Amino acid sequence: MKAYRAYHFDVHPTEKIAIFSAWLTTFPFESFVTTETGVTAYVSFDEAAQISETACLAVPFDGVEASVKTEDFEGQNWNAIWEEHFHSITVGDWTIRASFHKAATTKHEIIIDPQMSFGTGHHATTQLMFEQLLASEVADKTVLDMGTGTGVLAIAAKMQGAKKVAGVDIESWCVDNAIENAAKNNIHDIAFSTKTLGHLTAVKPQVILANINRNVLLAHLPTYAKMLAAGGSLLLSGFHQEDVVVLDALAQQNGLKAVGKTEKEGWICLKFII
Repeated sequence: MKAYRAYHFDVHPTEKIAIFSAWLTTFPFESFVTTETGVTAYVSFDEAAQISETACLAVPFDGVEASVKTEDFEGQNWNAIWEEHFHSITVGDWTIRASFHKAATTKHEIIIDPQMSFGTGHHATTQLMFEQLLASEVADKTVLDMGTGTGVLAIAAKMQGAKKVAGVDIESWCVDNAIENAAKNNIHDIAFSTKTLGHLTAVKPQVILANINRNVLLAHLPTYAKMLAAGGSLLLSGFHQEDVVVLDALAQQNGLKAVGKTEKEGWICLKFII
């Protein structure tokens, strides 16, 4: 069996764990497990030489600090270690679980094996988006999921009866993972891709989902407003309370009206309509 090295990162403040985790995806780690104080990243012992701890800690975001300790696992079963830390979650009458979990007892379930992708439903922002998506009317509508990650929101939209669903991510391995996850749920008609926003402007979705981060949302929001079909809705998350004012102001400048706001663990989800 492969030997692995674990990098145990403590993140300060803990509200920035998701942002720091996203930063770690720029390094050749193979998988991640979120902890109460940060995130643990795993890589094979042979590949660990490519990773600089100093570079990992040089976070290019204001207000985020981290420390790290390493731990080596000689010849252990990595899949067993990963599975031990990955648990199913339930939102309403939906369960999000991995393929190695027992079948859900809820009315609906989504099978997600995240590999290195984010969006398993465990993070507060994904839960917020998932809850708002379930409360929205998407049947027979066109849905665009920006920053799709594991594809969980796109898959949920399709399972709710959306007519057309597209999921976009800048990382090709996220797209591959999303396609695999969709297939595990017997869904084969979601258009997952690495297309940039500029290549999607002709699309007129009735629902746009964007769980990314403040800066990307600010850059993309005017385009989202132009893309939305008349009467369409926009769900945003990946930011904190202090970001709401600037996001709402920009949304209003682009013809969007705030109609909903939810909060979980310091993270915010906003819903707009046009």
